Amino acid sequence: MFYKKYIIKVTALLILGIFFVQTQVSAETEVKLIELYPSDSEAFTQGFELSTETKELILATGLYGKSSIGLLDLETGEYSIKANLSEEYFGEGITIVDDFIWQLTWKEGKAFKRDLESFEIIAEQAYQGEGWGLAYDATADVMWMSNGTSVLQQRDPQDFTKRGEIEVTYNGQPVVNLNELEFANNLIYANIWYSDKIIAINPTNGEIEYVYDLGELLQRVDNEIADELGDQKDVLNGIAHIEGDQFYLTGKRYPYVLEVELNR
Repeated sequence: MFYKKYIIKVTALLILGIFFVQTQVSAETEVKLIELYPSDSEAFTQGFELSTETKELILATGLYGKSSIGLLDLETGEYSIKANLSEEYFGEGITIVDDFIWQLTWKEGKAFKRDLESFEIIAEQAYQGEGWGLAYDATADVMWMSNGTSVLQQRDPQDFTKRGEIEVTYNGQPVVNLNELEFANNLIYANIWYSDKIIAINPTNGEIEYVYDLGELLQRVDNEIADELGDQKDVLNGIAHIEGDQFYLTGKRYPYVLEVELNR
């Protein structure tokens, strides 16, 4: 049985590298669980997007020989694979731009441009370094790309050329392990690898404006569905914007998707 409608209030956190130390602040962020849906516990989630055109949830997975992209049905939890990557590629983040999708690879230095309807590859572009997360800012017409460091790169949404970069910081200290990304509310939302926290980044200066700790919420949900959980559940890694402060969240080999409000 899935738990619903938890409200977890958390204070902002001081971030030094990948470490988080709790600190007192005047305002609190709030994570509100609206609904819980089933998901494919075998899916090693690397990218997560909600199409504004079709209202379908697009999920991309990683691992060599198992990387794919397809659709996730929230009612059944079924992941329908639409395309697989060749065995030499480890799939990473995705983002939707107009009528196509960009899909990253981890260490292979190649991005795939796919048709949004057919998922067929329509172009390939090379890049330097690793690829982790990807998000599209339609207003500025730019993509944001993470590579596991504290630096986010700006990429052209049409041909993937690099436009610039910013360093993500909290109180002047760099924050590393930036992973899956989503752009919403004029902020860049990011998973921190091996953390139950999501941060919201100012895209102008790279400063972190909000920190959301989902640790207690995830633990409560896991305890409630312990019989269905299994032992393969990995890290939080999937942010798909719905509207306003509402998001779908999931992770690698997560058996569920959370619909939440990340209030500011």
